[in-house]
Amino acid sequence: MTAQRTAGASAPHVGRLAPSPTGVLHVGNARSLLWAALATRSRGGELLLRVEDLVPGAAEQIAQVLADLQWLGLTWDDPGALTGRREPAEYGPELEGLPAFVLQSDRAGLHAALLDRLVRRGDVYPCICTRKDIDAAARAPHAEDRAARYPGTCRGRFADLPAALRCDAAHAARAGHAPQGVALRMRVDGGVLRWYDEVLGPQACDVQADSGDFVVRRKDGTPAYMLAVVADDRAMGVTEVVRGDDLAEVTAQQLLVHAALAGLDAGAPRTAAVLAMPPGLPRFCHVPLVLGDDGRRLAKRNRSLHVQTLRREGVDTRQLRVFLALSLGLPAEDDLGALAAAYRQRWVADADALARAPDVLRPIYFDAAELDALRRGQIPAVRRLPAR
Repeated sequence: MTAQRTAGASAPHVGRLAPSPTGVLHVGNARSLLWAALATRSRGGELLLRVEDLVPGAAEQIAQVLADLQWLGLTWDDPGALTGRREPAEYGPELEGLPAFVLQSDRAGLHAALLDRLVRRGDVYPCICTRKDIDAAARAPHAEDRAARYPGTCRGRFADLPAALRCDAAHAARAGHAPQGVALRMRVDGGVLRWYDEVLGPQACDVQADSGDFVVRRKDGTPAYMLAVVADDRAMGVTEVVRGDDLAEVTAQQLLVHAALAGLDAGAPRTAAVLAMPPGLPRFCHVPLVLGDDGRRLAKRNRSLHVQTLRREGVDTRQLRVFLALSLGLPAEDDLGALAAAYRQRWVADADALARAPDVLRPIYFDAAELDALRRGQIPAVRRLPAR
């Protein structure tokens, strides 16, 4: 049996830091990670680090991610005997002394075993469709930055995974190219799923109508983010997920994965009644983003706003922490212990406080003006997106 953490009486609250799969941290990531850390530390809980390196090219950034977290002053707790445990010193002597963390790619065997069980139970099925096939089948495209809803072309098409592999090989032979591989999709039944987000409030989504059956294993055989993140959160005993609200729209899909994995744990047969969520789900808290002056969220393209860039330019990490604390509605303080106490007093003691703080729940800006202030040794003023 694989080692799996559960939150015991001594640590009822378990949070996690899960750096961006791109492997490059920017100021927006730093703010979300600080928010997650304070949410956990303010409750006296355990905070674990999982480096999500499934995205191609991310493995080379692991040492950089660890160095960035160290510079930001964020600390985490030892994960125990979890599969995927790594020591930071493996990535450089300057990281000696940091607590161990979980490396997601080291858990690939566990993800594959879960997928095999989901296939056998009928939760997932093989799919050979290309993006072109899906786009051609979609009559009404979604928003520009979202994939078209999957129309269910391969649902029930193949008797089993070997049959799909044979079909893919035959198509490839006729087209004169190598086989493209076979993905696995979660079988999604219709109906509205409802849950509560600690920041966004009541949420609802009909996943079948919105995105259809979604990918849980890519064609190259690696687990999709949807599967890996849920499987690892469950194994780590995570009770609260704090992350940027750009990931809010995938929460419904992840809840369905939670339900499917809970069914495996219980040894229950698959049922269409997955809209009744199992007990023990984590709380979700999707926090507002950090935007550039162009109104777009910070991303890998904003090289001048990467944490490693600020670090190399000699920006004072204490002043950055004060700026981020002010953006969370906290005092101008850089000590993380003091900030955790302030967070508890303002946001935890009164469960409805966040809902009554519209300013804190608006995105903030961080761009050239804020960067220049930090370079001059000054703490920037917090600029928020104007209220609508």
